[in-house]
Amino acid sequence: MPRAAALFARQLLLAAAERNGRSPREAAGTAIRAPRAELAETGRRRWAVLAVVSAAQFLVTLDLWVVNIALPALQHDFAPATLSEVSWILDVYAIVLAALLLPAGRAADNIGRRKCFLAGLVVFGIASLGCAVAPDLLALIAFRALQAAGAAMLLPTSLGLALSVFPARQRGTAVGIWAAIGSVAAGSGPVLGGLLVESSWRWIFLINLPVILAALAAGVAILPRRPNAGDGQRPARRIDRVGTVLVLGAVGLVCTALTEAPQWPPSRTWPVLAAGLALGAWFVAHIRRHHDPLVTPRLFSVRAFRAGAAGILAYYTGFAAMLLGMTLLLTGPWHFSVLQAAAGIAPGPITAGIVSPFSGRLSARFGVRGTVVAGAVVFAAAGAWPLASAGDSPAYAAVVLPAMLLWGVANALIQPSLFASADAAPRTELASGAAVLATARQLGSALGVAIFVAVLGGHAATGLAGFDRAWLVVVITAAITAFAGLATGRRLTGVPEMAATAGTTGHAVQARLHANQAAAPLRAGRRGAESALHRDGGDRVGC
Repeated sequence: MPRAAALFARQLLLAAAERNGRSPREAAGTAIRAPRAELAETGRRRWAVLAVVSAAQFLVTLDLWVVNIALPALQHDFAPATLSEVSWILDVYAIVLAALLLPAGRAADNIGRRKCFLAGLVVFGIASLGCAVAPDLLALIAFRALQAAGAAMLLPTSLGLALSVFPARQRGTAVGIWAAIGSVAAGSGPVLGGLLVESSWRWIFLINLPVILAALAAGVAILPRRPNAGDGQRPARRIDRVGTVLVLGAVGLVCTALTEAPQWPPSRTWPVLAAGLALGAWFVAHIRRHHDPLVTPRLFSVRAFRAGAAGILAYYTGFAAMLLGMTLLLTGPWHFSVLQAAAGIAPGPITAGIVSPFSGRLSARFGVRGTVVAGAVVFAAAGAWPLASAGDSPAYAAVVLPAMLLWGVANALIQPSLFASADAAPRTELASGAAVLATARQLGSALGVAIFVAVLGGHAATGLAGFDRAWLVVVITAAITAFAGLATGRRLTGVPEMAATAGTTGHAVQARLHANQAAAPLRAGRRGAESALHRDGGDRVGC
């Protein structure tokens, strides 16, 4: 706890001691023990908390991508469904998740991240069981939507809980590990899916249940029970229902238009797309006018946060197109089995998992801007490689393997650096800020799948023309990610100075604010007691 906050706590105890007849020495001892006990508990549990929330992050991200490799099996089991129809198993998860993340972040800031996190685990588990026993495509899509609702409760609270228990100097490492686990889940989804689909596609959902039960048991025992930063500083905030409906409508209509474009005539595609864009513009106008909007505009007043959200949106659009493109290239024109395709994609997530924990150090040495731009250049190379080298005959070692290795390095450089911009959000908006970044990720994922299906022509092509257009999408989104990285600055300077120096949680920020407000009157009447305190234990104030 910072020196000013600890001193203020002791000053309050000294005042109470004077009223109750206690000596300054007794009050000083109590003041020293309390903050140290709180810090000791945080030190013992912070890595356990990170493990629990990262497990949830792994499941949520895994279930976004594990279905990729199962698309051929799902299309076969639900015949005569088309690729556009089956792709809604992917899209409904990404769309609903993107739409509900923001209200879920608001709810977490209001009623507590711990409660929302545990409730999200329960909903996610029930929906996973429903997906596993779904009798038809419509039921599967419906349970995937419910699964996305549970995931929306988990993602913003997981990052918020992780950031709240780590001191400022360790948050970069914590975010790097959290993001690395997400990237490994995203890349290993097809790998794990390939292994499970060999038995049945239903196992890709059943595998969630034991992990959810373990995370739920650990979460009840380990997750911090203290109130969120900002509690007591503002009234409870209601859900912005109009804003929620506008986000859901805008994202849903845009992705529907892109996904169904190969099957629909232009006279239907363009009006649906225009309606989605109009709802998006309405949402922007709404949050500017509303007294307590779904997303407070002040989140975007910090350039680092604004650039981080834009970069995540662009990067995940290209990433989704690349991962789905590689999966369908291997299982389609190149006639790889599902298991062979899963093994072929594995080097990407393996590389990302190895390099990601070091991205925090690279950002500290070379700056966030340099790290993101370097990653974007490598990501562009990952998309350009198959664009330049892929031929009609299978050539895994010459085409796919280099692209996967390049993607793994790019992901390790880009994702943790951009997600670290969550720490630029005000402490009272930590879950909402994390929700904005997670929304950008899921929206990018939905757009990437939709754009890929649109450019591919609605079916797994026998030639490579459609895939070439998909690789071009990757190159374009890499360039946009690089521009966003340039706007982040060398350091995340948008973090409020008091939050950056306060230590582990927003409570220390509040204590310091109170200390600044109350310091003058407290000092005026208690100089003697303060002198006694400093003689007794002043050297032990800092932590």
